[in-house]
Amino acid sequence: MKREIVIIGGGASGLFLSSLIREALLLERNNEVGKKLSLTGGGKCNLTHEGDAREIVSHYYDKKRFVSPSIYTFGPGRIREYFSSLSLDTYTRSDGKVFPVSEKSCDVINALRKGDIALETRVLSITRNEDSFIITTNKGVVEADKLVIATGGSSFSQTGSDGSFFPILSLLGHKIVPIRPALCSLKVKEDMGRVEGITVEDACIKYKKIKREGSILFTRNGISGPEVMNISREVENDDQIEISLSYLPPSELFHLKGNMRAIKALHEETLLPLRLLEERLSWKDKKIGELSKKDSEEYRDKIYKWTPIVTTKGMLNSSTVTRGGVDTDEVDPFTFKSKLVPNLWIIGEALDVDGECGGYNLTFAFSSAYSAYLSLKKEK
Repeated sequence: MKREIVIIGGGASGLFLSSLIREALLLERNNEVGKKLSLTGGGKCNLTHEGDAREIVSHYYDKKRFVSPSIYTFGPGRIREYFSSLSLDTYTRSDGKVFPVSEKSCDVINALRKGDIALETRVLSITRNEDSFIITTNKGVVEADKLVIATGGSSFSQTGSDGSFFPILSLLGHKIVPIRPALCSLKVKEDMGRVEGITVEDACIKYKKIKREGSILFTRNGISGPEVMNISREVENDDQIEISLSYLPPSELFHLKGNMRAIKALHEETLLPLRLLEERLSWKDKKIGELSKKDSEEYRDKIYKWTPIVTTKGMLNSSTVTRGGVDTDEVDPFTFKSKLVPNLWIIGEALDVDGECGGYNLTFAFSSAYSAYLSLKKEK
């Protein structure tokens, strides 16, 4: 079978492109498209983030320059307009995140499921002859004049995004930047089971020259929350970070009401969850006036300036996105066409691009797909 355009990967970017070029053939290894997309935003699908192009671009770490052309061309406003044209209305939450009105990711997937899609079709190899690509699959051979790779990264392998396509891209001649977790929880090398499920709303996280402020969620094995996840891409294994759960300096402890139970007084002053203070501090029923220097140091080390050893080892499969992928120096940021392989386009998370929490990764998935669409349309 021969086709003019073949798209490999039915995730966010591939599905979006397929809805724009409906005559293209999309090959998806799973029995349904959009498996990872269905998990986005807790199943509600945070599909983009409100803001102008300049503000949106600022959320892509060291890839701001690379993502700029596509996001300036097809940013949040145009993404929402496109979904509206597909009869999918959206709304902006107070934090700027954009969701479908229905808050159902399946509605986003259904809106995009417009093209020619071959399910349960696993690509085994790709070779290039003089004029086309020979794609060998578990269901036969497909020849394509133009090929688009939208196979994602290496997170949530159960959805099909397991990194298994990178060796094929490498054989085609592309450099693959090593894969590592991004947007994931941090494992803490101490027992966190007693504080699991507790949230601290106004915490400060410091790692090297990075400083973030926001909520922290304690998990069974460590910590999570948007700002923790935004830092996770930088963390090496067995690294130390600094977390301030309270802005009250240890020296101010002794200025609280001396006749009150110390834990309760600290809870009322800082608004930190009572259970967190009871589990983290060994003060029991001591009153403020009974606190010792050792107690003050315990507060400093466990609440005011906690410096846990953290790691992202073993978190790749549960990370929202991955850092690494096809080297962006080898792809044109205006067209997403390969600079090395003729008639090859690479879009979405298959590239070494990752953004912060808040709909930025889907924004890039859609905008890169749209830029590839314009390029493919021009070359018809």
